Amino acid sequence: MSRDSDRFLAVGAVSQSDRLEIELVQRPDTPAAILIKWPPRPTVTDPAKLTATIAAIVRVLGMAQIELAARRASGKFKRRRQTHEVVLRRS
Repeated sequence: MSRDSDRFLAVGAVSQSDRLEIELVQRPDTPAAILIKWPPRPTVTDPAKLTATIAAIVRVLGMAQIELAARRASGKFKRRRQTHEVVLRRS
């Protein structure tokens, strides 16, 4: 599995034309972060399909949560402690 594919926690359709992407970004010099990439334009849905659209969004978010939990359990993802360096300068 490539590092590129490791960054995606979940990707899924939320409508016929839109999809949601959840990425895990882990850089050595910064704390880990989750990116939730929504479609660039508003998702348009019929009022009768609103429940299905919301369910699709929740399904993708849920898959991302499950994948992150699985990575934590397998040791593929470990939280790094955030250290704060304070630099004092005299004026």
